[in-house]
Amino acid sequence: MNLQAYNERLQLLLEQNVISTASYEVALQAFKQIIKTVNKTDIDQAEMLFTHLPMALTRIEAGEEVEKPEAEIMREVEQSKNFGLAVEQITFIEDKWNRSLPQGEKEYLYMHYTTVLNSNL
Repeated sequence: MNLQAYNERLQLLLEQNVISTASYEVALQAFKQIIKTVNKTDIDQAEMLFTHLPMALTRIEAGEEVEKPEAEIMREVEQSKNFGLAVEQITFIEDKWNRSLPQGEKEYLYMHYTTVLNSNL
């Protein structure tokens, strides 16, 4: 997925009121950030992560919570060579969004980010 395709996807979600304007803006910035991080314009296996992200932010704004992934899965994710980079990406999102993400959402995003980073670095 490239920036143009992602922006089109986000626009559609925004027009259909599936995501909020704030989540649209943060998700777009997050995509631009991962482009810089992996130094590629076409990001492999990014669809799931970058669909999940704006919807998760919108859910959080609405006060909805999600359960954490299984601890065994998280142990595996934390052993990824790119887990540290995933943490940096989530910190970037929190900075742009001006608030912390709930731990359960962070863990799902860590899973998605490590997959994308492992596929693109």
